[in-house]
Amino acid sequence: MSTPEDVEFSEAWRRDGPRVAAYVRRHVAADDVQDVVAETFAQAWRRWADVPEPPIGWLIATARKVIGNSRRSARRRTALADRLALLDGAARPEGDAAMLATDRMAALEALASLPDSQREALLLVAWDGLSPDAAAEVLGIRPGTFRVRAHRARAALSALDPPAQSYAATPHRPLTEGGLR
Repeated sequence: MSTPEDVEFSEAWRRDGPRVAAYVRRHVAADDVQDVVAETFAQAWRRWADVPEPPIGWLIATARKVIGNSRRSARRRTALADRLALLDGAARPEGDAAMLATDRMAALEALASLPDSQREALLLVAWDGLSPDAAAEVLGIRPGTFRVRAHRARAALSALDPPAQSYAATPHRPLTEGGLR
């Protein structure tokens, strides 16, 4: 048995769905149109009591937000891929043929998952061979602040698999030894 809300929602889907799809089509690739429209109407269904009459303005505004979220997600994925490529280039071992490619990728993904500031703290000390004081100077922060940042990064990495921990420390020294403590 249909409730009045079900009937109103179905009518909005039939009446406004094509208009929302037309709007979305102007802003996303053809393959993504149906996903954005579906997410827009799913949000409308969850909040139907809050959707004004007529709903077309609210639906298009919601579609715009869904598109924005989708674009931000795509940028994050692209940024992660770019960071992985950058780290992959920086992590080329000098004769470490024993390192398995999967371990290396896990380490790079672990580093890429860290916030930029924490990753940079580790890389400055572990890969660039700077002392914590010198690394703090490079970043323009106090040495104590740098040590906290490096500690948090090490803690995040220590929760990961051992291959990521050990490879992330090369080529100069392990992350848990040398100038990072």
